Amino acid sequence: MAKKSKIEKYIQPGELPEFLRKIADALEGGASEDDAYLVMIEGFKKLKINIRNEYGHTAVKVTAKPMPSSMSSEKEDLADADSASPTEQDSESKPSYKSLKKRMKASFKVIFKSVHAGTLPPPEVVEEFMADSRTMVSFEGHGDEYYDEFIAACEKFQQACNNSDVQAAHNACDEINSITAHCHSRYK
Repeated sequence: MAKKSKIEKYIQPGELPEFLRKIADALEGGASEDDAYLVMIEGFKKLKINIRNEYGHTAVKVTAKPMPSSMSSEKEDLADADSASPTEQDSESKPSYKSLKKRMKASFKVIFKSVHAGTLPPPEVVEEFMADSRTMVSFEGHGDEYYDEFIAACEKFQQACNNSDVQAAHNACDEINSITAHCHSRYK
């Protein structure tokens, strides 16, 4: 799968609203046959639209980064790892520590921004972060002495989200962030 796809078009300034409507339609219901090139924006992780006026024409550049297709299989692997015995968890189904931490960083960023904006994060992000946290503490030699405290804070966060308590989720998120900062200052 390509890392990102691009569309670059030069259109008349009056055609811009129609082009933006086509993008909106492709996002809502999929690209039409007439605009099949817009299929690249379906299921995006990141979408950038750059519009510039250049010498009487409008330059439109659309860049779409697709959602990783391996994400669903990684979630299944992590769910299987949670239910597996400890010796099975050490098998090849466990993601690499580096990729796990990278994914955790991205999901925690969404969590942190959500609770600091006064809203609860999406449940699937919380679920992913919790599963990844449980997997992370199964790795030895990466701050083991912080694991119990980290998991306790994660469980407080999970409980706050389950109870729809934004303030408790905010406090638990800050606690997770503090524990992570202490651990990373020592081990990273």
